Amino acid sequence: LGFAKKLEKGRKTWTFCGTPEYVAPEIILNKGHDIAVDYWALGIYVCELVLGRPPFQASDPMKTYTLILKGIRGLDIPNKRVSKAAASLIKKLCRENPSDRIGSGSGGIADIRKHK
Repeated sequence: LGFAKKLEKGRKTWTFCGTPEYVAPEIILNKGHDIAVDYWALGIYVCELVLGRPPFQASDPMKTYTLILKGIRGLDIPNKRVSKAAASLIKKLCRENPSDRIGSGSGGIADIRKHK
């Protein structure tokens, strides 16, 4: 089970909740967030599916948040276990700037579905 909040388009929320490994940078930084956090979480989930673990893991939540704030670019993706297409999707979903994430543009979720 998890939390969900319906937001009107263009609105943000400041609720801090979620599984630490899946929390987007803008939640950690308390900048306000919108649907783009769901795209971030999807990227983390895809990464976990192909690696067998989340990309950001530490012994306690604060250390995990520190790793998240360092960004996904520093991780070894792609590698032997991650295809270039999967790595590209993960990196596009997990961009630090929420408005730069695939799915956040005018094409919305269709852009994610079309990714190759």
